[in-house]
Amino acid sequence: MKRYLITNDGTVISGYGYGSPVTGYGELVFTTSMTGYLESLTDPSYVGQILVFASPTISNYDLRKGVMESERVKVSGVVTRDAHIEFPAGGLGTEFDRFLMDEGIPGIDGVDTRLLVRKIRQGGVMRAYITDDPEKAKIFPDPMAENLVSKAVEARGIRNIRGKGEKKLLFIDLGSKKTLRDMMLDHFSLTVASVDSDLDSIDRYDAIFVSNGPGDPDHPSLKPVVEFLRKNIGVKPIFGICFGLQIIALAYGSKTYKMKFGHRGSNHAVTDGSRIFITTHNHGYAVNPDYVKDFRVSEYDINDGTIEMIEDDMMMAVQYHPEASPGPHDTRWFFSEMRRRTEDATKG
Repeated sequence: MKRYLITNDGTVISGYGYGSPVTGYGELVFTTSMTGYLESLTDPSYVGQILVFASPTISNYDLRKGVMESERVKVSGVVTRDAHIEFPAGGLGTEFDRFLMDEGIPGIDGVDTRLLVRKIRQGGVMRAYITDDPEKAKIFPDPMAENLVSKAVEARGIRNIRGKGEKKLLFIDLGSKKTLRDMMLDHFSLTVASVDSDLDSIDRYDAIFVSNGPGDPDHPSLKPVVEFLRKNIGVKPIFGICFGLQIIALAYGSKTYKMKFGHRGSNHAVTDGSRIFITTHNHGYAVNPDYVKDFRVSEYDINDGTIEMIEDDMMMAVQYHPEASPGPHDTRWFFSEMRRRTEDATKG
């Protein structure tokens, strides 16, 4: 079945269609991760995006539900060079083609993904359709203008989850990954609040955490979260990862910017000046280094100098994913450091 990838610059790429026959639309981005394709497909930070896999071969090992980062696939479409669409997946009892069909997600295979990745690197992210009907690719609205966080969050309202730690963490869910929540429970008990919750009504917590999520951190729908954090600067310990770092930076009065093609993959090197960590990334925005306000920058990306860690005496946030999934575990110290700082801040 012939299928097309059509971008807003007029590029038309044909390939073999698999998964759902629906038309998919979103921001066209790529990941350099060589493994963890199911983790990537179910990462809520990919809401509103079509994902290009730079790795030439995808789905050549089992789909296993235990590694899914959310209940459903979150990408708007999948672009592959060589997808083993009929590989029998023991964990989910289905093939990759059928899995995407059931999820309502279109895929296109047989694409020169290395050429496509170079195109994105040179020209920046684009808007694109995956479709069986090229006539449908007429209008290319900006996916980042939407309230993507509302689409990413799976559980609404406020809920308490008992963890292994004595301290309670107010976990602001902007589209968090399952692995992230699970790792937090090794160190804290959680009060998980979705972005539309009345955060000011919540009491009895020891620290605040802001999760990963999709979209533009400066979106109007996130202003209440920014204001809530601003009121708590210096009052409660504040932590965050990825999207959460950007939201925290805005609360401090800094600014963010949209990157040319972002960081997505599990092989990004960052440094604190004396050590190097290999980290997992999934973000298209970053903190503007010209507008750093009232915090210190502790880590940078080795390749392009992107700000990777910010902190002060009562705040710590990283741009990467210390929980990985997929990726290396170099920075899992972040969670124990969160616990230590929270314990120090709450000593009587």
